[in-house]
Amino acid sequence: MSEEIQPLSKKRRLSDSSADTEPEKTKLPRKEAKMQRAIASFALHPLSKYRRACPTYKEPHELLSFSYDNTRSIQMDDRELKYYYKPCISPPPSLFTGFSEQVRRDHTINEHIDGLTTALSHLHARSLKVDADFVMYRGMLTRIFVTPFSLREAWSMNATRIGKTVFIEDNVTEDKLAERLGSSETHRRMMYSGYKFEALSVIDAPPESLTPEQLQSKLSERLNTIVDTNSEYCSVFRTKLGSHSIISGAEVDCTDRSKPAEFPNRFYRELKTSRILDSEKAHMSFNRFKLLKFWAQSFIAGIPVVTVGFRDDEGRLVQVRDFKTREMPRMVRDKPRMWEANVCMNFADQLLQFIKQHVVAEGPDTQYRIKFDPGTAHVQLQLV
Repeated sequence: MSEEIQPLSKKRRLSDSSADTEPEKTKLPRKEAKMQRAIASFALHPLSKYRRACPTYKEPHELLSFSYDNTRSIQMDDRELKYYYKPCISPPPSLFTGFSEQVRRDHTINEHIDGLTTALSHLHARSLKVDADFVMYRGMLTRIFVTPFSLREAWSMNATRIGKTVFIEDNVTEDKLAERLGSSETHRRMMYSGYKFEALSVIDAPPESLTPEQLQSKLSERLNTIVDTNSEYCSVFRTKLGSHSIISGAEVDCTDRSKPAEFPNRFYRELKTSRILDSEKAHMSFNRFKLLKFWAQSFIAGIPVVTVGFRDDEGRLVQVRDFKTREMPRMVRDKPRMWEANVCMNFADQLLQFIKQHVVAEGPDTQYRIKFDPGTAHVQLQLV
């Protein structure tokens, strides 16, 4: 990128209509800009066209990392990096404890991809190469990867080309905002249980650096930690899918050891929760849907292990199990109605090529909308 990278909020936010009047962070919801014309359409089906050898996916290489502190301010350091230490489940702790005391991030503030572009500005200031075909958070890549097997899930993204780079971000609609806020008390408790599991699984210092007494103290402290969803540690990395160079960012739950200088992703760990698998139907649903998203998220960021905490209907943590990312596709291979990793990767490769070919108008004043419509099974590209 020849020009210095600025956070999009300081240029023009991808979903803003006026760069001069919007504040640094934009409250939601807002009415979507009127669609003016469709440019192109990409047909998802037939899936057989993706059943071929996987395109090359380059191991992600971390460029830098940053933190959101408890005020949701960006700090260019690792202060929010946490360290994994397996939670005790005897007796089973409740993942609903502390629900009413939690500090929740304000999701009505649309942060766009400001954290990612701020990080890239720091790289640019250090004269490090930050060119890429695409810049987007991992969540957008995950959404693309899983689309062939998530046919009922509509999505939309915004795209802007600056130079050779296409910046992509979520298009936060009222429905998407409602999903983030939680549609019911039960839904909000389920969302909270994931954060609580994280709190019960991490400490704030490498375990190997602590004395037995210090370690025990931290393990006791985490039992009563108030969950604060503002705090977050993010890894910014470069990768390549087929011919498409990508710079992405991902929230990282924790690491297994002190962070090494090279390829720290090899020691990162994802933390997830699920209801206990107490029936054949539950096992099938877990493998078909949850495992797909676990794999895509972890594979994209080069994270080797996903630790899943299984809860019962009362919210008690009754089992903790590790899943290796590279083994997940084999777990569902040749099983009926399951996902296929090569289909996900080839679809993503072809869709990125489609976007690259059609998002051609350059500049912050030109915005595209990329939408997947489950009804037609097409990805539509529109000029906003």
